[in-house]
Amino acid sequence: MLIKKMICEVDAANAEAFAKAQSQWEALSHISGFIKQAGGWRKTIDEPLTAEIISVWENREAYDHFMENEHDSIYEENDQKAVILSIEVTVYEEDKPFVHDLLHNPDIRYEPNWTVLKA
Repeated sequence: MLIKKMICEVDAANAEAFAKAQSQWEALSHISGFIKQAGGWRKTIDEPLTAEIISVWENREAYDHFMENEHDSIYEENDQKAVILSIEVTVYEEDKPFVHDLLHNPDIRYEPNWTVLKA
């Protein structure tokens, strides 16, 4: 399985706009090779706020196809870029048991509206 981990810093004034934009990724559910995406806010009181989103894909080929053909239109349509101070993206391979732990991190306050499941 391929994991995409995104860590986004957002200032408090834009937290609601970021959350709204993040909840608009439901188009992922119909992308071939997509498995699940979930995320939320790290449990800190520091500014800027930090969002962590994990996306799970069947393999690199499916992910690369998504990035080349679908990602930018979704990202531009929800205008999320305008509210992100910084973003760090890591892509790597993992096995299924690790993915479960990754999606249940006790340091993250998960936002239900950010979860997208394969259709």
